Amino acid sequence: MNRVITAGAVATASGLILTGCVADVPAPVMSAPPMAETAALLDPQSTAIIDATMDELAAADADKDADLLTDRVGGDAVTIREAQYTRADGDDETPVALPSGQQAVYSSAAETWPRTLATVSEQASEDETPVMYLWVQDSIDEDYQLRGWAHMIPGATVPAMPGTTTGAEQLTLEDASLDPTAQSVLDDYLSLLREGTDSELNDAFGADSYREQLFTARDTLTDAAEEQDGEYVDTIQSVTDDTYVMGTADGGALVFAPLEITSSFTVEDATVSISEADEPLLDGELDDKVTHHYLDMIVLSIPGPDAEGQPTVVAADHNLIKVSES
Repeated sequence: MNRVITAGAVATASGLILTGCVADVPAPVMSAPPMAETAALLDPQSTAIIDATMDELAAADADKDADLLTDRVGGDAVTIREAQYTRADGDDETPVALPSGQQAVYSSAAETWPRTLATVSEQASEDETPVMYLWVQDSIDEDYQLRGWAHMIPGATVPAMPGTTTGAEQLTLEDASLDPTAQSVLDDYLSLLREGTDSELNDAFGADSYREQLFTARDTLTDAAEEQDGEYVDTIQSVTDDTYVMGTADGGALVFAPLEITSSFTVEDATVSISEADEPLLDGELDDKVTHHYLDMIVLSIPGPDAEGQPTVVAADHNLIKVSES
């Protein structure tokens, strides 16, 4: 008779919950000598964008209907919210809380497109950290759309940003004004995620609970698979076209980077099963292998040339969007 293996450990990796206190968000720096830009958005414009987005999001949340995410929410944000609606459908559960109140707003100073707008929210509750949001305007004819969000890492600090009058410099991943470049730092962090706790890159980054929980889940799933003569494999890739970089007041940067992660658990001569909470996201049928698909967002802080500290992930969310055999 075929054994049925309940991949209970897989459920532990289906979502990371970041809880705890975070440091106060620094007040914006109203005049940063290296940056003479003027913000692309005035305060009333930023407020109007945020309010319209939160109204659209609230309407979709009330009906758990991603089709209502149209003008002000797009891209990965729709994919992630739709998966959260699917898991919560038919239950009294609600999607992950996304606070509408903001404690800090950071506008881009770009004169070309795409342009970005970022914020740090108020806390939804004492048990949850604030959320960092990212809006993108693809062209002059397009609305700013919420494209992603991530809860702050407990204990993390957002670097001081230029004020809303000056605006933050819009950088590219390869911008030479950062040394090393944002692309180089992001590549190193991805290598660290792939290599795990034994990586030599561990000491090159500040501590963050996102990677710690990914590593713990990997160890647990690997042990569980080996006990059943099986195998656990994960893959981690960045989505370069949807990655954005905003300059900080000290000449560093915030990198908003989506990550695609797959976690595959395989056993021999057995049938795998998944947790009840993940079943709504199951695409197809399972046999001896189950793969969890995640669309994550991290916000990586790179200190300026004269600033102390290391590159550090200051916000991250681990979002399950699909379960399949492969």
